[in-house]
Amino acid sequence: MMHATALVIGADPGKKLQLVKNLSETKLFDRVKPLKTISALFQHLKTKSADIICWAIDSKETQTDWIYRLQKEDQWHDLPLIAFADNQQSLIKGFNLGASDSIRLSADPCELNARLQGHLKRWQRMLDLRKTKEQLQKMALTDPLTELGNRATFDLSIKQATARTQRSGFPVSLLMIDLDHFKQFNDTYGHQAGDNVLRKVAKAIRTSARDSDICCRYGGEEFAIILPDTDANNAKVLADRIHREVAQVSDRMHQFQHQITVSIGISCATLKGTTHPKTLVEEADRALYQAKSNGRNRTETWHLHQHISNRCDYRYSPVQQLAFGT
Repeated sequence: MMHATALVIGADPGKKLQLVKNLSETKLFDRVKPLKTISALFQHLKTKSADIICWAIDSKETQTDWIYRLQKEDQWHDLPLIAFADNQQSLIKGFNLGASDSIRLSADPCELNARLQGHLKRWQRMLDLRKTKEQLQKMALTDPLTELGNRATFDLSIKQATARTQRSGFPVSLLMIDLDHFKQFNDTYGHQAGDNVLRKVAKAIRTSARDSDICCRYGGEEFAIILPDTDANNAKVLADRIHREVAQVSDRMHQFQHQITVSIGISCATLKGTTHPKTLVEEADRALYQAKSNGRNRTETWHLHQHISNRCDYRYSPVQQLAFGT
C-alpha cells in the first residue's frame, strides 16, 4: 500500500460515491477524501497534503476555472488531476480542460490500479526533485560552518532591504560584527577550536536576533545582520544583546585563556538619507573600524554628518544569567 491521499470532487453525488468506492478498492491510498465543493478542495490543498485529485466529470459541467488556478500555482500545477467519466464525450472534455488523464468509471480494476500507480510514482518523483532542488538552493545560500546565510544571501538581502526602504520610507539598519583577536585565538588553539568559536558566536547572534532579521556570515570571522524596519537606536538594542550573549559564550568556554568578544559597527539608511547598499556597508565598516580602534568589545554607530557616536564599552565583567531579550 502506498501512503497516499486522494481527493475526490464532482457535481454528481452518485458518480462521486462510485469513484470513492473504486479508489478505495485499489488499496493504493491511506485516505480517499470526497469534497463537497471546489472551495473545500483549495482549502485542503492550502493546509494539508494530497497526492492526486480524482474528478468525476460531467459533460454538462461549466465550472472549470479552478483547473486554471491549479495549473498556475507552482506547488499544485504538477499534482495529478484525473478525470473520471462514463462516456467518451466527457473523457475527451476532461483532457481538453487540462486533466492529466481520463479514465472510465467502469474501467477494469487492474487497468485502474496500473494507471493510478503510474501517476502516483511520477508525482513522488516530482516531490523528490523539488526536495533536492530546495536542498541545493539552501546549500547555495547557507554558510556550511555556521548555518547562517552566506555572502550571496547577504548581497541579495541588502539590495532587497534598501530597495524596500526607498519604496516605503521605513529605515533599515545594518550590524557588522567582528570577532576580536580571532587570528591570535586560531594561532594559539588551532583551527578546530576556532571553528567551534565561530559556530557558538553564530548561534549567539541567531539567538539574539528577531525572526525578521537576516543573519549572515560576511566572511572569515565577520558577521552581518540586516534589520528591516529598524532605526539605529533599536539596532543598538540588538547589539547590546549580542555583546551579552557572546560574553556568556566566553564564560562557558573557560578552558581557553582567551576572552571571546566582538566589536560591532552600526549604520542606518532612511528615505531622507542614503539607501544605497554599498554606502550602508561602508558606513557600518567605518563604525566597526572605530570600535576596533577604541579598544574593541564595544559598539559604535555611524551617523551621517556626525561621524561616530553612541560609543558603548563592554570591557567590564558581564552580568551572569541574563535573560533573552533583556
